[in-house]
Amino acid sequence: FGLFQTQTLRKIKIIDAQDGKPIANARIIFNNEVVYSNDDGFALITENVSNMEVSQSGYQSQKITKISEQIKLKPIYNDIEEIRIVNVDIKELFKNVQKNLKKNYFSEPSLYDITYKQKDSDNDSLNFLMIANAKLWTSSNSYNFKSAFNKNYDDFIQIDLENIKYLKSDITDNDICKGYSLNQSKDFVGNIFLNYEMQRTNYYFEIKDAKFSGRLLNENGDEQTISFKVISSEIDVNGKLVYNKKDKALLYYELEYDQTKSPSVKRKTMEGQELEYKVGNGIIIFDFYKKDGKYFPAQSKTMGFTFCTLNNETHKIHFDREIVFQKHNSTQTNGLTNKIDLSKLIWKNVPTNQSKESKVLLSQEE
Repeated sequence: FGLFQTQTLRKIKIIDAQDGKPIANARIIFNNEVVYSNDDGFALITENVSNMEVSQSGYQSQKITKISEQIKLKPIYNDIEEIRIVNVDIKELFKNVQKNLKKNYFSEPSLYDITYKQKDSDNDSLNFLMIANAKLWTSSNSYNFKSAFNKNYDDFIQIDLENIKYLKSDITDNDICKGYSLNQSKDFVGNIFLNYEMQRTNYYFEIKDAKFSGRLLNENGDEQTISFKVISSEIDVNGKLVYNKKDKALLYYELEYDQTKSPSVKRKTMEGQELEYKVGNGIIIFDFYKKDGKYFPAQSKTMGFTFCTLNNETHKIHFDREIVFQKHNSTQTNGLTNKIDLSKLIWKNVPTNQSKESKVLLSQEE
């Protein structure tokens, strides 16, 4: 999503060079800004852009000087016969990434212009959609486990939803199941930061009966495209990443997790109603770009579903949140003036009795 207020906008479409199908979540960098294509392959850029770089995992990156309405990306490999499969010590790779996080990734106080998008649905019925231009401040570009344990999120991350571009919600205080799957745990903040995910992933390797493997699918210079999986009695995960073997850093990380083995949990509401909660499957994505010798976040995305059973009625709750780090600025400030309360549900931080619609590039489904 590219949301600009005072500039002329231009819509482009990113497609597969072979089959012409739209490419969702393609990253576009121009004028030191970052945007992504939506689910239908469309993105908004400013009219006067003359140079940009377009990339997506599994495709050849393109540096473009002549902007056209359609941008075609070529797949890195066409079929399984072209994939050179080589075993990778995936456990050691993740240890190296975690060990070199502070060296490789920008770790100074930062102020980002971001687009924040979140949508939630109940049994496939959309009940919350918000898109906002926002500010995100972080003290070190990493998750502070000690502060988070004490729920002092403001110590290391603050968000100002300064300009809500689109807001629709039918969630009320009386809704017990709706929209709580993403917001109810520390993952709401943790999933923004790579070091949080690295600690979680490294834990998967240490599960007593865990079996894991890694495969090198493609190598281009120092960059390797790798798939991996971990299977255990607790959780099954399948992932894909782009790894810089020289820097020992991740440029792209995508993990799909299956938690159906986890037992359901019974809880009680404030009013004493009993509900049954069961975690489901999901996907976590991180995307980075390298600038001046350091890696900067371009996107953090998490989506999935859980189950909530109340009064013998089961709700399948889908959640989807995307943060695009459009522009980075170093800062000496200690936070934001108009920050939201990250310990509260996101819709309790914004007024839900009004809707501000604008020229926002929603997907066809949305």
